[in-house]
Amino acid sequence: MSYKSLLSSVCLIILFVACSVRESWPPKTTGPNLPVRYCDINKEDKDKTIIGYALVDTSAVNWLVSIWVEGACVYTPVLSDIRKTERILQRAYPSVQEHAYHKDGHLFEEGGLRNFARQYVFMKSPEGKKFVYVNFVLLRWSDLEDKEAPFYDPNDMDTPPPPPPTRFALSRYWLRVDDGGDGFWRAMLDLEDGIVERLFINGP
Repeated sequence: MSYKSLLSSVCLIILFVACSVRESWPPKTTGPNLPVRYCDINKEDKDKTIIGYALVDTSAVNWLVSIWVEGACVYTPVLSDIRKTERILQRAYPSVQEHAYHKDGHLFEEGGLRNFARQYVFMKSPEGKKFVYVNFVLLRWSDLEDKEAPFYDPNDMDTPPPPPPTRFALSRYWLRVDDGGDGFWRAMLDLEDGIVERLFINGP
């Protein structure tokens, strides 16, 4: 086989794999997942607004968990896990902003962390150490209702029109977005040491 033929074959395989991976997103969970509400760190819990979901059904993310923490397994969080996560995030937020692509971006809007909905995946290492991976997306781009999009048949005039452009259904789909600026960012937190271990902020 010539060098050019081999190179073409390799490129086709890479393209096929890339397309296959892209087709698999967003991976759907079967639920039910756990709605998470704002938890004031002073334990008053006055704000009952839903801010996201802890993905306890991990059918969409199991294959990623061991990449984040080798040998990890997902667990269902308790309130203290949520509180600790939010305390770490509030403490780290100024340093998170330093990694933003643009100073006029969403990370600098008034309201800070309260502008972002979350998806949490809580996990334990084989040694029992706790971690949490958090997806952030602007609330105004998020759908926090746990519902499926209505069925629509374009050939049947009696069915309702298609829904408006869908927002991100955080209750059922593990979110992955390329680009989009800092309306999308992700963090891996070490709950035992109380630190942000990894940080990923989208670019333009």
